[in-house]
Amino acid sequence: MELYSEEIGLEKTNPRQWRLRVDQFGGERWEYLSQEDSLRDVQSTFTQWLLQDEEFPAPTPEVSSGDDNFTAEDACHNGASFFKLLQDPESGIFPCQYKGPMFMTIGYVAVNYITGTPIPEHERVEIIRYIVNTAHPVDGGWGLHSVDKSTVFGTVLNYVILRILGLPKDHIVCKKARETLKRLGGAIGAPHWGKAWLSLLNLYKWEGVNPAPPETWLLPYSLPIHPGRWWVHTRAVYLPLSYLSLVRFQCELTPLLEELRSEIYTKSFDDIDFSKHRNTVCGVDLYYPHSKVLNMANDAIVFYEKYVRPGFIYNKSKAKVYDLIKKEIENTDSLCIAPVNQAFCALVVYLEEGKHSMAFEKIHYRFKDALFHGPQGMTVMGTNGVQTWDCAFTIQYFFVANLAERPEFHDTIVAAYKFLCRSQFDTECVPGSFRDKRVGAWGFSTKPQGYTVSDCTAESIKAIIMVRNCEAFKDVHDEITPERLQKGIDVLLSLQNTGSFEYGSFATYEKIKAPLFMEKLNPAEVFGNIMVEYPYVECTDSSVLGLTFFHKHSDYRKEDISKSIAIAIQSLKNYQADDGSWYGCWGICFTYAGMFAIEALHSVGETYFNSEYVKKGCDFLASKQMEDGGWGESMKSSELHDYVCSDKSLVVQTAWALIALILAEYPHKNVIDRGIKLLKERQTSTGEWKFESVEGVFNHSCAIEYPSYRFLFPIKALGLYTKTYGDSAI
Repeated sequence: MELYSEEIGLEKTNPRQWRLRVDQFGGERWEYLSQEDSLRDVQSTFTQWLLQDEEFPAPTPEVSSGDDNFTAEDACHNGASFFKLLQDPESGIFPCQYKGPMFMTIGYVAVNYITGTPIPEHERVEIIRYIVNTAHPVDGGWGLHSVDKSTVFGTVLNYVILRILGLPKDHIVCKKARETLKRLGGAIGAPHWGKAWLSLLNLYKWEGVNPAPPETWLLPYSLPIHPGRWWVHTRAVYLPLSYLSLVRFQCELTPLLEELRSEIYTKSFDDIDFSKHRNTVCGVDLYYPHSKVLNMANDAIVFYEKYVRPGFIYNKSKAKVYDLIKKEIENTDSLCIAPVNQAFCALVVYLEEGKHSMAFEKIHYRFKDALFHGPQGMTVMGTNGVQTWDCAFTIQYFFVANLAERPEFHDTIVAAYKFLCRSQFDTECVPGSFRDKRVGAWGFSTKPQGYTVSDCTAESIKAIIMVRNCEAFKDVHDEITPERLQKGIDVLLSLQNTGSFEYGSFATYEKIKAPLFMEKLNPAEVFGNIMVEYPYVECTDSSVLGLTFFHKHSDYRKEDISKSIAIAIQSLKNYQADDGSWYGCWGICFTYAGMFAIEALHSVGETYFNSEYVKKGCDFLASKQMEDGGWGESMKSSELHDYVCSDKSLVVQTAWALIALILAEYPHKNVIDRGIKLLKERQTSTGEWKFESVEGVFNHSCAIEYPSYRFLFPIKALGLYTKTYGDSAI
């Protein structure tokens, strides 16, 4: 299908001149070579596949979809043979463009513009292409994420990016987007983060932005409101934002910015009283409205900032916040937790230490770790990747499918395993960072990023044990010691909520440290459940899977682990809805959570026949099977907290449902056979499954792609099916 950028004749780079460089810790950076240099530097098979090069060495299986004798086992093997070509053989990771959110790239572009740092031409061209190719096909705007309706937040930020990068205002893309923006009421209706970026770019005024008081960091930690108790992403964003809000930084007003001021509002910029629009948010954008408590607090803080704030408090809070920003940068090797706070932190460093300081140059260099190229163009990803997560799943699912011990996949497993061994955290955070102990844990992406994640730690431990227990991999057993795995278990156990908050559950990065009523202070307007850690079904499930697997193969902390598993399983049962479903927060949605929950219950011996929870969960999933035998759930489920079918069945969703039903020993094989048939039919003759729909979500409202899922979960489902049904498998 022709991309919109090609239809309108936009400039593009030469796909054959791009190279993805990956270091031993999984850091990913794109380079654009000269034509001459590209002839001497062979592209990886991943890059060839991603950028759709005809020279990609696609497999040619002996038996493939369409053949009469094509079996589930064949489909599983063919999928794995294709997927291994997408691995970076040196680092062991499976690179991918972890995209979807449409509010990430503004940070990269704005910081470069504000600091007078030119964006390389090849990046400029491809960032424009990506934004153009993700515009809404009807009205030309952009949403919170790439499959969203057009919103003020998405439209104004991406419009500003296009103009900064040189697209003229009378270009068809800009004209269409501007019409949509004004139809939505103009930039005045941008939510909090949008207003902040516009203020930094001198396209809005700080008096129209709700406060982010840095003084909160001076409060006693014992108070629930202390930011050190907030969810890590929220405190990481509002830490530098509080500094920028405090100093009310705005860049120099350039002729281009003056033009933009006249383009993004429905009335003259000089006629707007911005102070009256702190709470003006377009109804299309608004997912989580302000509580009365928050509005009252904001009014009081605005009064305090304007008339009361003493100079010594101003200076003390500014110094405190910058000290914490420096610690965040040091703890993450300048990556910060994710691109949004990294960009805000970069601006603070620029203001404090200057453009040519080592600190600014390092964080600016690190921007490229999340800037990822693809067939639609280049964008800033949700994080610097999904390296650890994908490697842990790859190892596990190849073992589950009886593929890992085949000689053809030996190097694939070894490379992913060595990456996991290298990626375990071995240093603690800087004291005073409001960070927990992390030595022994794993993160979501890379070791340098440095943030512990509960489910990534559990899944990594499980994957590593699988390799260490397999004789075929005895040559790499010593890459990691049992003592290091025990440290991982120590961290994992420490993450379980065993106090007064959501007993037995696991959250994402830390224990829940403040009451859930803190959500009444959520200022973001476009996300839900961001103020504190929450109990997550998927994190609890993965933690159980890691603990049960470790428990079977080690005597370390036997009683502690047994208790942890028991209370975690009980919490899972408590979270099941009356209809048998579980709500998922990191994948879409009830199907995703149902798979994980049932697998966790399976790991402690519960099945369709001996567990009312498993039976109800299976019956719920079976009731959602579509006419063609597959499953398909819409992103709307995450937003509405109610199951919404997608327009058509989806490969990844089908695999999730099948994994749950097979592990649960669901008695109606015909239901499972129909789903397996769909996975086989959707596979191409080369073993590939094509992208169909966004697989992931965060904070209930933002969709994000997990490109490896369309290989990993079908491989697991097909492998489980073949192993379970043997001769009766289709």
